[in-house]
Amino acid sequence: MHTFRARGPQCAMSGRRCQAQRPLAGRMRPSFYRVPSTVVLAFGNAVPVTISMVCKVEYGESLRVVGNQPFLGSWDPSKGAEMLWSDGNVWKAATLVPVGVEVDFKVVRAKCAGGGAFIWEEGDNRSFKALGPDYGLQVTCHWGRPHDMKIDTYRVHEERQGLAPTDAGGNGAGNGNRVVALSNGAGNGNGVVAPSRQEGGSRASHSGSPVASISVDNGDGSNNGTGRSSPSATMAVSRSSFEEESVARGAWVGAEPEFVRSRRKEEGREGVWRTEGLSGVALELVRGDKEASSWLKKLGLQKRLLVDEATACRPSLEALSYLYVYATWINTGALSCAESGSHFRPNHHANLALAMFRSLEWVIGDVTRGGSSRNHAAERLILAARRMHARLPSFSGQFRASTPLTRIRDIAHRNDIPKDLKDEIKHTLQNKLHRCAGPEDLVATEAMLQRVTAVPGQYSEAFVAEFRTFTEELREFFNASGLVELLTGAGALDALDDAHASAVRQLISTKQRVEDLGSAARLDDLMALLTSATQARSFYAAGLVAGLRNDVTDEILSMRQRWRLADIRLEEYSFVVLSRIIGLLEEQGAAAKLPRASNLQWALPLAALTSGLRHMGLSLFNTRELMVLENELQKWHAACPLVETRDAALRAKASLERTLRVASEYSDMVAEVYGKPAATLGCALGLPEHMGAVFAEAEVRASIAFQVSKLAAMLARALRTAAGQEPWDVLVPGEASGVLREAVQLDGTALEGPSPSSGDEGVVLVVRRADGDEELGPLGSRLRGVVLLQELPHLSHLGVRARQDGVTFVTCDDDDTVSRVLRPLIGRRVTLSAAGDCTVTVKEASAARAGASPSKTSRSSAAVPAASAAPQAADDAALDAGSARAVAAAAKAGRWADVVVPLERAVAATCGSKSAKCAALEKLAAGSGGMFLAPRGAVVPFGGLGAAVAAAGRAAEFEALLARLDDPGVDGAELETVCGEMRTLVSGLEVPTLLVQQIVETIRDNQSSATAPSSSAGNQSLLLAVRSSANVEDLAGMSAAGLYDSVVGVPADNAAAVGSAVSEVWASLYTRRAVLSRRAAGVSQSSAHMAVLVMEMVAPDLSFVLHTARPRDGNREVLLAEVAPGQGETLASGTRGTPWRFEVTKSDGAVATMAFANFSTALVLPSKGKSVAAFASYGSGAATAIAATSGASPRRRSGELVEREVDYGAQRMSADGDWRKATVRQMAAVGSYIEKAMDGVPQDIEGGVVVLSDGRVSLHIFQTRPQ
Repeated sequence: MHTFRARGPQCAMSGRRCQAQRPLAGRMRPSFYRVPSTVVLAFGNAVPVTISMVCKVEYGESLRVVGNQPFLGSWDPSKGAEMLWSDGNVWKAATLVPVGVEVDFKVVRAKCAGGGAFIWEEGDNRSFKALGPDYGLQVTCHWGRPHDMKIDTYRVHEERQGLAPTDAGGNGAGNGNRVVALSNGAGNGNGVVAPSRQEGGSRASHSGSPVASISVDNGDGSNNGTGRSSPSATMAVSRSSFEEESVARGAWVGAEPEFVRSRRKEEGREGVWRTEGLSGVALELVRGDKEASSWLKKLGLQKRLLVDEATACRPSLEALSYLYVYATWINTGALSCAESGSHFRPNHHANLALAMFRSLEWVIGDVTRGGSSRNHAAERLILAARRMHARLPSFSGQFRASTPLTRIRDIAHRNDIPKDLKDEIKHTLQNKLHRCAGPEDLVATEAMLQRVTAVPGQYSEAFVAEFRTFTEELREFFNASGLVELLTGAGALDALDDAHASAVRQLISTKQRVEDLGSAARLDDLMALLTSATQARSFYAAGLVAGLRNDVTDEILSMRQRWRLADIRLEEYSFVVLSRIIGLLEEQGAAAKLPRASNLQWALPLAALTSGLRHMGLSLFNTRELMVLENELQKWHAACPLVETRDAALRAKASLERTLRVASEYSDMVAEVYGKPAATLGCALGLPEHMGAVFAEAEVRASIAFQVSKLAAMLARALRTAAGQEPWDVLVPGEASGVLREAVQLDGTALEGPSPSSGDEGVVLVVRRADGDEELGPLGSRLRGVVLLQELPHLSHLGVRARQDGVTFVTCDDDDTVSRVLRPLIGRRVTLSAAGDCTVTVKEASAARAGASPSKTSRSSAAVPAASAAPQAADDAALDAGSARAVAAAAKAGRWADVVVPLERAVAATCGSKSAKCAALEKLAAGSGGMFLAPRGAVVPFGGLGAAVAAAGRAAEFEALLARLDDPGVDGAELETVCGEMRTLVSGLEVPTLLVQQIVETIRDNQSSATAPSSSAGNQSLLLAVRSSANVEDLAGMSAAGLYDSVVGVPADNAAAVGSAVSEVWASLYTRRAVLSRRAAGVSQSSAHMAVLVMEMVAPDLSFVLHTARPRDGNREVLLAEVAPGQGETLASGTRGTPWRFEVTKSDGAVATMAFANFSTALVLPSKGKSVAAFASYGSGAATAIAATSGASPRRRSGELVEREVDYGAQRMSADGDWRKATVRQMAAVGSYIEKAMDGVPQDIEGGVVVLSDGRVSLHIFQTRPQ
């Protein structure tokens, strides 16, 4: 185990007393991308190994190394590592070998002719083992002498190139895969000494044999056959500069410096300070800025709002957001600073920064301390506090001294420079800096440095050197030093433990080497640099996880500020490197080549992507999901070539789309935090409108998540192409014409906009996001079609409703397609055509065509016929009024056994169609021969709600509200108010404890031995699912899918919880959506009644929905199944992501996988395992343990259930193709069985899969309704 030593009695970063040793949270665990004959080490401990074989071969022969490890072909000679010839008949292969791995190998001779025959070397296997992270190996062998093997070691830091050079471009005609050298940056990161600039240059120019380079080139000549890209296809990280390393901080936009030789009289200050409509922090900030002319006073204003006026010195998110925008504009010159007439040296600025730094650290420490659930509010606070850190000046000891930055005074009095220059330095820099410092002083100093160094020899070397030193000091004061200076200055390296210091030196060495390579830097060089930056940052992030004590010393705070800035700056620098990698991939044509590329060519893009994900996690954003995403991507890459089969491509694509969703979530968070503050503050302070409007977008584009999104989109498109999948998905085929409009979501405002030229003109909506539970009916007849910019389960509530309403509905989650096809047509009349084979066209329509028909889009003639909703619903809504009166009488008399109906006796007239069908399912399950099981239950029948209302003495009030709901004149806001009053009345009803006891006893008495092992009971208390069973749902033509509430995970032994769930289900009868839905179906509100179905809850490992006739075209020979992890609520609505989607041909059971699941979370029973803190150090042992348990600690509770992040690499439905198809066939068989029992009417079936301890599956069916 790696450890780091605490130096002295206190931990330098927290001030807490430390144990002698503690786990090294910053050490990255090994994570490999495996292909059958290649290992590319993304992170972790590995050493470079070169295997040399002396052998003379015949013409047309070559050598390969074959061994017991995947990177040596796992004893398959066709997949062995090719060796490359050099003078003296010496053949070499180089690779990285994980420390501690036993390697057995032999060398074979491969013949190009004769079908590629192999000649194995005689004798025993050779073997070696890499024992330590600091030493590389040189293994030298002679053909035919297996016992004559020489192994030499060398310290890695003594051999800068680490791996013996190999040629990536020559002799590569064979079928084997090459061993890849990622350069030192991909190794262990230990013991590397930063070389001098001259040394790095000489190494970079060595060209005896080009080093192998990972590339997406396919041997088509685009790399000139040398392993190097042509000059036009290269992009390297140039020598670092402040602007390049700090892209997020922006360029100077203020006035250019003016050099003066005497002090000028200060002119009046001008500005705009609008306070109309402002409140809170914005108002205080604008008022305060009007009185704060100098930078010191502006810092004082920030300190007042962040510290003095903040509760317990912990600023709010509002304060952090506004002040970050404010400080950014000050630091970039958009808001100018003026002298205030007072004299204050920079130590005053440093002391203000110290106070603010402490409060910012307290904010981060408070929200990351304890707590096992993900906290979105905490993530926003962390984001805002971390970014605010980068806007503060340094408060190190030298700047808090009473007379800081005195070097400029000595420079201004030198005798080896002209008087005019001395005067300019004195009045422009020295005096100004010492009486009223501001960001403009750094700009002036940088400009002066350019002047005095522009003409070599114009000024004395001693003066120039001294001025350079002063410039570095001033950069440090403004926290504008270069990355290397930040990491190494002020003895920073000496304060680090050995492993941390080694990682920093490795970064500096790799950075120097890449800069020396210039335009010759390749993808693997850049990947090595990104890996080194990620490794180094992990150490800083781990050290910062510990909170801050109140009594910590200023010296420790100063060091912590340096660590915090190193963490932030490494993230920014990695943004730059990742951007270069993406640019080079694009120039090499990765988008076109990856769909047919080998896993070797996929390795580096995936390694770059996981580095980006890790940086997001190191910033303490959504750490658990990012961890499992890394695991998923590595698992799929290791399992088989990503583009070998359609299933493999779809599976990896699902993970990449999940990555895109997480990156989008981060971007949305940034926009939410800074969008409104920037727009408000920019207007109030009189800045150009665009500065406020684009501020949040600029922050998004400068975040690592932006680059992650770009790379993930590129890779997802490549996999989509490899799978032969269109960017469109069709839920409801048809043709729709209307004006194309864009809406954020499907709500009452979605159709707002300019009035149509004709009253019946339709609208085709481009919708950015949906939860899957929305209603289309209330939007009216003008809605003709929907294009949703995210994937959606076909069998979600929204998908079902779109089919019922006949609205053409497609999805498209490809940004490129959206930009090319949809964006140019916004606001124009279009025709949306969607076919069942997912062919979609969107074209501008002629005016005649657009207004030709006001009707909604036609549905496929093959679609499942829907019954006439209104008359059918009205007929089926009839209930047994006599039974309802009997229920009321029994309840009044307290005869609860006469109220509660055992599920097997439920009928539609008294308990609703859902309960009746569940009763039928129970009987079907009993006669299915074990094909499936159905849970037992009990029903509170129609009349139960009325009895509870009467018992509460609120019958008159209830009837009055019901009459208002039946009044068609009650609409809009008034309808919302009446619905709210009705729900409040019903949900507040007290459900008698004796009634709850009768429900539970009925269920327990009716439990069968068949259901017990797979139920929630087991070793836990009985959990219940409390569900709606209205007389206006699950009917032909009116399924009302998802319209009414269900409450799952209710403990049976908690009478109050069960009673509350019953009243909640009753109340869901009167939501606005439900009322409008019944109005549209022609069903009066007074005729709608709610029974409550209470069932023993099955806690499935997987939930599924089956449509026994394919919904998009009504084909009864094809069944559609959608599957999600955990409870079915994830599948039905409310969660972004996609399910596993399958089409099954009923005649032969053929299973076609259409999509793989990528929901972020699953709703499951709580784990017995120990919870992991939400903000555990990313990459630490605690965080890594998440992955071992399929990710996660509780996120949000629903009854006794919790949401957990899902690692699909550990889900058999994704990982095991044979098991996947067998399980889906079982589902399909059950669906056909139930459909046949329901007189052949296509069914919408909900169920779950319980995986038994022996690996077999048990299918449970929860309900069925007409499709």
